[in-house]
Amino acid sequence: MLTKIELKIKSIEEIVFQMSSLFHGALMELLPEDYADYLHVSQLHPYTQHLEFREGAWYWVVCCLDREAAQIIIHDTLMRLDSIFIRNRNITVEIVEKNYSELTYKSLMDSFYDTECSRYINIHFISPTAFKRDGRYVFYPDIRCIFQSLMNKYDAAVRDEGMVDEDTLEQLCENAQIAAYDLKSVNFSLEGVRIPSFIGKLTIKMNGTSTMANFANMLFRFGTYSGVGIKTALGMGSFKILSDERRKR
Repeated sequence: MLTKIELKIKSIEEIVFQMSSLFHGALMELLPEDYADYLHVSQLHPYTQHLEFREGAWYWVVCCLDREAAQIIIHDTLMRLDSIFIRNRNITVEIVEKNYSELTYKSLMDSFYDTECSRYINIHFISPTAFKRDGRYVFYPDIRCIFQSLMNKYDAAVRDEGMVDEDTLEQLCENAQIAAYDLKSVNFSLEGVRIPSFIGKLTIKMNGTSTMANFANMLFRFGTYSGVGIKTALGMGSFKILSDERRKR
């Protein structure tokens, strides 16, 4: 089960997307101690979170990739909140609205088998995004890094239905090309370190079979919950899929 809660927030203090790591710290303080400890040591992060500004308001968006995380993080914790205390800034952020949504893995797979998806995938990276390869940051939309990250995150979430396969990855990369982009480089500050990254819009065109195009679309749909790249639990790597009409504006 993929779940998402969008918390519309208001504060007398200025909010910026760089504060997402502080919201992550606040979330860890709210969770049961044993579960927070488990998340700290686990390499499989079953959640993502980020700050997002749209339509003149800030939202704190938290997604969960399995039922246990959804129950503990969203239903038992965030659903019950009226405000969030950001200890590092000594401020209390008010929650003025909550919106919850969910998507089953069955529905996700049905879209792969039963729908003929578009060959153009329009993506809007709304929080700083980066990858790491051979010990170095990759702060541009490398096709291989994108697909490999999405496949790894899917496998980590589903576990019983692994899809990380070098041949499949090669086919995705060979049949994908960047058709358009509107990107800019930014830095994401984390514990005194400035991580080079990018935000903006990207259009990927899928060639090859319709099955390959459907598979790519499914991965990106999953990625709207899992994020892509590094530090997704701390606020990086969040993106949305845009319709053709919205992308052309």
